[in-house]
Amino acid sequence: MFRRSYAIFVESLRVLAKDKEILVFPLLSGMLTILAFVSVAFAGYTSGALQNLGDRNNPMHYAVLFVWYFVSWFIVLFFNVAVIHCASIRLRGGDPTVADGFRAAFQHLGRIALWALISATVGVILRIVSDRARIVGKIMVALVGAVWSIATYFIVPVMIFEKRSLRDSVRQSTLLITKTWGESLIAAGGIGLFITLLALAGLVIPIAAFFISVTAVLVALAVMAVYWIALAVMSAALSGIFRTALYLYATEGRTPEGFTPEYVQHAFAPKGTGRATFSLEGR
Repeated sequence: MFRRSYAIFVESLRVLAKDKEILVFPLLSGMLTILAFVSVAFAGYTSGALQNLGDRNNPMHYAVLFVWYFVSWFIVLFFNVAVIHCASIRLRGGDPTVADGFRAAFQHLGRIALWALISATVGVILRIVSDRARIVGKIMVALVGAVWSIATYFIVPVMIFEKRSLRDSVRQSTLLITKTWGESLIAAGGIGLFITLLALAGLVIPIAAFFISVTAVLVALAVMAVYWIALAVMSAALSGIFRTALYLYATEGRTPEGFTPEYVQHAFAPKGTGRATFSLEGR
């Protein structure tokens, strides 16, 4: 499993190396998310909405959370669409540009907004239940949230490539997961594993600087912060690329360009058999 996760990480990295401009999208996503957080916080402060943010019995508490969930989801989804669209062009043998990604994202603004609305609604509902539940209830809410995340793992590629309604997109995304062992998620998690290892390696810089001087520590912390931001941006791009590769394999029945058939096919081994399945209901 570790070997396959490493291979997937390396192959996704090679695909990204051919189209480094894909990194623009997660970078902008992070920057705009921070800007949005500051804007929502400022608006909440000036309007007095934040004064009741800690009062879970006050509807305004959840109204502010809903606004934040919607805005953050909209930003993330917008740039995820751009990443996945560009990745699909590369994995089909093309040469994507930043303009291609933005064009695809703007073409699906309505779907993005609607899915952000649904995600924000689900998030607030789970938060309300969690705030009022005991320990067992909180665990159940966490499990429901995890199931929801897994079921909608392929929601973006299904939504933009198949032009389905959101309800059908959720059903199709769930179908892709339930008809497999779910190894696609484990393999994709391998990307996060290696990004985490690289992030931990970054701690060596400030630790070494500690034995030099206070100034060296401050410089080292700044360097480490930039390094971690770069890793986060790369992680988002790699995850989008591999998710797109899995989706294309599941729907087209061929290994996308740049990936070894062994790793992608094993990620989609159907339950009870040793071979891959490509047929999707409703297509």
